[in-house]
Amino acid sequence: MREVTLAGLGATTSCLGFGCASLGSRVSEALSVRALARAHAHGVRWFDVAPAYGAGAAEPILGAFLQGRRADVQICTKVGLLPPAQSAPVHLVRSLLRPAVALARPLRAAIRWSGTTANLRVPLTPDLLRNSLDRSLNRLRTDYVDVYALHNADPDDLKRDDILRTFEDLLASGKVRTVGVAADAAAARAALACGTPFGLVQFAQPQGADDLAAVVRAAGVGCVTHTVFGVAGQLARLTARLKANDALQARLVDAGYGGTPEEAAAALLMARALACNPAGVVLASMASERSLLRNLAFANSPPDPAAIALCNAIGL
Repeated sequence: MREVTLAGLGATTSCLGFGCASLGSRVSEALSVRALARAHAHGVRWFDVAPAYGAGAAEPILGAFLQGRRADVQICTKVGLLPPAQSAPVHLVRSLLRPAVALARPLRAAIRWSGTTANLRVPLTPDLLRNSLDRSLNRLRTDYVDVYALHNADPDDLKRDDILRTFEDLLASGKVRTVGVAADAAAARAALACGTPFGLVQFAQPQGADDLAAVVRAAGVGCVTHTVFGVAGQLARLTARLKANDALQARLVDAGYGGTPEEAAAALLMARALACNPAGVVLASMASERSLLRNLAFANSPPDPAAIALCNAIGL
């Protein structure tokens, strides 16, 4: 696994990070632990989690797995979103549907649209920052996190004196190694403008010519990107284009992106994400062995700027 030393944190970690959003919800606890073990065995050392992930189950699952492994991994958790309240019947139905949901993308979308998986945004206060951190540490079975990030933060919250002072206190306590923002590009840019105490920003993989990751690197701040396959179905759209256009598919094959149209599309988008963020961490879902091995094929190699050029050339 290629390693990076994250600016703003100073820790050396894997260039590929394990996104824990589905642990305990879409992916059962047993399969989650198996996926975590596979990723760790292949060198993944960055784990991204939040109180809201897995309908509240992700932090306890990750914490249990990392017992005896804490010293050689980095954990980012967050504050600002809570999981939706679920009645016992809803929880039971979700558990029964889990195998079907794992196989059927339309069913996953229907469940999201139903609102039963919508996380709850909570107002930021100093007490929330302190109490949420303590609860996360308890669930994660650790006495510190490497990154404590504002989750889907409003850029205006980044300037609040009470929030900044609380973060400074948490840093001084040793419970937090660095403070971050995990939100959209606007919040990431606001964090860069604020400077201290924000040492890391996390945002979705930019589309087109937007090179926010380079701006982050120039500012000396750690960079974590996610949503590798793009918002609004970019992977599905590229897959459809490849199925309908033999010349385009041949172009990707010539560039080293073979396999089925979906495999080629996913490989190109992952290669682009790693090339756009060569000194940072790229988050990915690794619940299945297939997805892990596909991602490792590029995470074990140097970043290839040609992937960016190819994406730009074909209009991605």
